[in-house]
Amino acid sequence: TPETGNDSAVAEVEVTTRNELGTGALAVVRVNLKDRDGKIAASAKQDIFIPGGSEKVVRLRLNILNPELWSVESPNLYSAEITVKSGKKVADILNQKFGIRSLEFSAKNGFLLNGKAMKLKGGCLHHDNGLLGAAAYGRAEERKVEILKAGGFNAVRCSHNPPSEAFLDACDRLGMLVIDEFTDMWEWYKNPQDYSRFFREWWKRDLTDMILRDRNHPGIIMWSIGNEIHEREDSTRIRISRQMADHVRSLDNTRAVTQAV
Repeated sequence: TPETGNDSAVAEVEVTTRNELGTGALAVVRVNLKDRDGKIAASAKQDIFIPGGSEKVVRLRLNILNPELWSVESPNLYSAEITVKSGKKVADILNQKFGIRSLEFSAKNGFLLNGKAMKLKGGCLHHDNGLLGAAAYGRAEERKVEILKAGGFNAVRCSHNPPSEAFLDACDRLGMLVIDEFTDMWEWYKNPQDYSRFFREWWKRDLTDMILRDRNHPGIIMWSIGNEIHEREDSTRIRISRQMADHVRSLDNTRAVTQAV
């Protein structure tokens, strides 16, 4: 949502379509943006031709009048209903939740949500649910966010790996800001059996999967590329952090990139 305001907002939608047939196909991509009551707030469509066995990216820009902004106090959510139709047949439908809000980071004013300066009051949250263990039960994830909100938190940092989708969904619904964290080790290990064994080969693919999965969550305000990394302030740390930060921004340039120390 590159443009936000009380009177109007703009949502940019990027849809990747894939034709798995051996021949080319004509299709229509339609996007309906719906508010929390299910009413259509904006709509757009585009006719495309997709060659056989290939992909086609469709980019649509939609104007929304009198938008309900997403915030910690009022976590208003919209959904993008994306339909791909070929001939008279609906080939695919996808519903994607999102929020209309703006993020800004200023040396003078700090962090701003929808143009208003805000202090982050929160903590570092591990993925497990006490006696329930590491499984992400939907209600347990939601209850965790509810307790944090009741205790005065407005932000959490996910320590030290991507959280469950259920947790991020709860943060979106309840109004919790999130620093989404990738891992807590790079090439240097903390334990001989940890992620450092796979980092060089897998970091780009794993980080890509995290960003693409999570980037439509309005609650996420920053990406964290590491925690308590053993590489010191030398060329190794500089090289890796620059590579990772640049890759994050290539997939999503709307948020800040940080590292937990």
